[in-house]
Amino acid sequence: MLGVQAHAADELSSQQIQKIRELSAATLAKEGLPGLSVAVAKENEVWSDGFAKADLEQNVAVDSHSLFRTASISKWLTATATMRLVEQGKLNLDAPIQQYCPQYPQKQWTITSRELLSHLSGIRHYHGANGEPRSTEAERKALDELIRQEESTQYTRYTDIVSTLDSFKDDPLVFQPGTRFLYTSPGYRVLGCVLEGASHTPYRALMRQLVFVPAGMTGITEDDSQMIIPHRVAGYAHGSDNKLIRAPYRDMSENLPAGGHLASAEDLVRFAAEFSAGKLVGATTRDEMMKRPKLLDGTDVPDAPPYFGMGTGLYYGMGMFVGSSAWGERLLLHTGRDPGSSTELLLAPDSGIAVAVMANLSQWNGTDALAKKILEIVHEK
Repeated sequence: MLGVQAHAADELSSQQIQKIRELSAATLAKEGLPGLSVAVAKENEVWSDGFAKADLEQNVAVDSHSLFRTASISKWLTATATMRLVEQGKLNLDAPIQQYCPQYPQKQWTITSRELLSHLSGIRHYHGANGEPRSTEAERKALDELIRQEESTQYTRYTDIVSTLDSFKDDPLVFQPGTRFLYTSPGYRVLGCVLEGASHTPYRALMRQLVFVPAGMTGITEDDSQMIIPHRVAGYAHGSDNKLIRAPYRDMSENLPAGGHLASAEDLVRFAAEFSAGKLVGATTRDEMMKRPKLLDGTDVPDAPPYFGMGTGLYYGMGMFVGSSAWGERLLLHTGRDPGSSTELLLAPDSGIAVAVMANLSQWNGTDALAKKILEIVHEK
């Protein structure tokens, strides 16, 4: 029993807590998860619980301090820091990004930070995820070689943001910025460079100053592969026989602004609660981040393709996906997938409820279903 606080009758009841525990335990057993952490924030209260193992070999249990890879949930954090700089007058969302990040070369078309935030920049995602031609043997071999070269960068430890741009900065844009949506982690690496240039502060220090400390995220840290980090969970994957094996190695420093942090589930719901309350960015800015972006021709950006079990009917705002609950309430969410980690942060801003689900298993697509079922339990009157 971890992180439990006394709840008033209008917050989490003992019956709701029991339902969440039973659901989480059943999900863990059904899906063969090594470990699972769940947290809920409601009415300024935070509840969390851990299930099974943070480290199978050392027989360490998941608890409220366990640090999982956030993976792409970091994009929501980076976007929030971006908009805080906008509020401070240090960053113009519609200026060319080279005004702040001259290390990223100018392209045929201008790219803005607004387009980086909403994945409209035309910067490619990982090789193989951009609609590359692969109908002939020669095309498949060429693409396989590009994928191999890109994967080799995932073993490199980077100590700065700018050098992580080298693997893609000279590539042509996939499309004219503002004309299409293409989810791109490299685009958020460029955004990290923009933040450093706009603030004259290293990305790591800036995130602590603008997001982590104000949100009360006491455990979050960079996913440094060489550092000894207390409470870091071990990551696992399912092998060919569906038995658990250790997850493939990946150094996350090359992708820090897009998905390179370690955090507890409690850290994530504290962030979401402060974001929802307008305490990280103002209410007007928060609402702007939730809006459906416009393309250059004035039409709404289309719904995003389904990712990691999230289903359809979602669009990407500034740093998060936006959808609706089963009862029609607006939802903000972000999933994350990295070797040894599957995560989701879900926020119902109108109800002030946040749910985080974190598992130390690669490519588990059940985070969305579990997070939404927990939300339904918490939403019950």
